Amino acid sequence: MPLHLQNDFTPHIRWMAQSSTWRKSAPDGHEPVTWEHAIFDLSHIQTGWGIFAEGQAPEWVMDPSLKVKAPKPADGREWRRGFKVSMFSESAFGGVREFSTTAVGAVRGINALYDQYEAETEQHFNQVPVVQYCGATAARIGKGNTSIPNFRIVQWRDRPAAMPFNDGLPEQLATRTPAAQPAATPARPTRAEYQDHQAPLAPAPVPQPTELAKELDDAINL
Repeated sequence: MPLHLQNDFTPHIRWMAQSSTWRKSAPDGHEPVTWEHAIFDLSHIQTGWGIFAEGQAPEWVMDPSLKVKAPKPADGREWRRGFKVSMFSESAFGGVREFSTTAVGAVRGINALYDQYEAETEQHFNQVPVVQYCGATAARIGKGNTSIPNFRIVQWRDRPAAMPFNDGLPEQLATRTPAAQPAATPARPTRAEYQDHQAPLAPAPVPQPTELAKELDDAINL
């Protein structure tokens, strides 16, 4: 039986705060990438302590869960709080990419996005959010300048096959139940009942998508 010792390469995407641009991993390094919409797997986001050193693979000590913070490693190095989250766009990224960083601007952007996600997720049980990148906001944090990527959820969709639940039910869903559904609509009278009361049988209304939903479906090319 062979030993599976090869390192798996995770395609990734990076936020370049100084230029407010994005770069994605490529066979010969990194290359610029532009995108407007992508699915974020926020139900599987991970947080923890990370180190991103020039020319080296990132190092992480992940939190046991989003509710439990891992102790900061006491090895004298500059560990910083960060996150990992999967993003999906076939047209922009060629599939799933990992977005992970400890950069303070990106962390603030993800924090704001996650607040919106938590506010809406109960109404979209088992779906994933389509997120729009809306440019960046320049900011001065501490002694340095940075930029904060602006995200907003514009739609919810069924989870794509390229982004499966590969580690069981995520913590956020394990303790949730689907949002309460409105009371069932009373059964419509039969045709005979209508005729007995000399009332016309009107066809049931067909729900129509809103103009915004149609525009988003036309505009979002994942």
